Amino acid sequence: MKTHHNTNTLPLFLTIYGLFILLILMILVPSGIMIANRGKQAAFTQIMRRGNTLARHLAVSARIPLLSRDTLALKLLIKAVDQDPEILYAFITDTGNNILARTGSIEPVEVLRLPSSSANKDFFPAASPLPGQMDANPFLDIKEPVTYHKKTIGVFHLGLSRQAIEKEMKRNESLLISAFLKYSIPGFILSLILLFFCSRYVAGHLRALLSGITELNLDNPGVRIKKIPHGIFGELTTAFNRLSQWLEDTAEKEETIVMPPLVKKSFGESGAPASQFLPTQITRNQITVLFAGVKGFREYADNRAPEDVLVDLNEYFALAARIAGEYDGQVDKFIGDAVSCVFQSTPLKPDHTKRAIEAAVALQKTLTDQGQNGNDILTRIGIGISTGVALSGPVDALSDKIHTFIGESFKTAYSLNVLAEPGEIIMSKDVFQAIEHLVMVEPIPPREMMDKTEAWENFRLKGLLSRENHEIPSR
Repeated sequence: MKTHHNTNTLPLFLTIYGLFILLILMILVPSGIMIANRGKQAAFTQIMRRGNTLARHLAVSARIPLLSRDTLALKLLIKAVDQDPEILYAFITDTGNNILARTGSIEPVEVLRLPSSSANKDFFPAASPLPGQMDANPFLDIKEPVTYHKKTIGVFHLGLSRQAIEKEMKRNESLLISAFLKYSIPGFILSLILLFFCSRYVAGHLRALLSGITELNLDNPGVRIKKIPHGIFGELTTAFNRLSQWLEDTAEKEETIVMPPLVKKSFGESGAPASQFLPTQITRNQITVLFAGVKGFREYADNRAPEDVLVDLNEYFALAARIAGEYDGQVDKFIGDAVSCVFQSTPLKPDHTKRAIEAAVALQKTLTDQGQNGNDILTRIGIGISTGVALSGPVDALSDKIHTFIGESFKTAYSLNVLAEPGEIIMSKDVFQAIEHLVMVEPIPPREMMDKTEAWENFRLKGLLSRENHEIPSR
């Protein structure tokens, strides 16, 4: 038994560490951009608040002078805002847009030509542009109606400097970014230190898991990973070690037979043996056998040219071999008009009986579909399926070594194939008991069984029980 410790982790450690840093940056960078935009929005909102408050205050103060047409008082009122750097202009008009008082460098006529850019019903003008949406005008015009007894007697215009607004927005943005960096940089450095140790921890355990998974196989089932006391890696190592233990136990339970060496007593002129056969290992394993054969083959072959019969047989054999392979089976032998396929049980795929049944159903369906193209053999196939223990290994035949299977299951599968009519699948009792929750069957009465005496010993497959019921195609 080999135990893996957490070593040789530097490349994986650097990869995990880099991913952690990238994740932090993906959080910090968008957060910084969002904070900067919020700072600009806050500065813009604050400037607009001051402008609206000032415009409302001056509009209230302008009521009496406007009613009495006291232009001197209106000019003194306008002059009060002349020193504010954020304000480009201010002026008052009557209901006929006649300018009664003004200050600033912007001509009121230019402002009055523009479409209405603000509304003062709410605290924040609904039509005022947001940051990044202001037009090319160097000012933002705020209009505040001057009312007396709910009647408009004039309009007060206040122009905010676009340059001053942008300057204030940038200043606020810089302050917030500075504050963000002041706290995020130490946090980032601290995170790098913590992630350094976390990455080493994760990489060490992950490397041990990957190394164990790479080395674990049927020839080396005793791989173990050093137990991690807690966390998800602890659960993973526990599951891995349990799988490794199961594989090791399974390997120990397999009965192994070692054949004695066969030595060919043939010597050359030098006295050295010309050839010899080394000991061969044969294993015992659980398998399921699918035996398919042509019903009425002699009658079929008697009415056709030998070349045509061979072409039809080759198509049938090719379909059987392909479909067996799709369900992790293999062809063991071609015997005249029959083919035997073997589905083995392995630690990673113990469902050999289920795969054999699914392959048989798929084969009958394919044969039915392809049989419509003129090959009559494909519509005459009956299938028998049995399961049991078999020996497997290479057998010496002349100068070649052929891997084969030997067991009672082949004889049983052949007998079931004899019972099957064209298009039918007959299974043994052992097969049915292994997959009875997956199939629809019809018991075969004892009188139909050749030399069997037990009631309901074998079963005729009617279909599979699954999300989509697969019934055996009728012919």
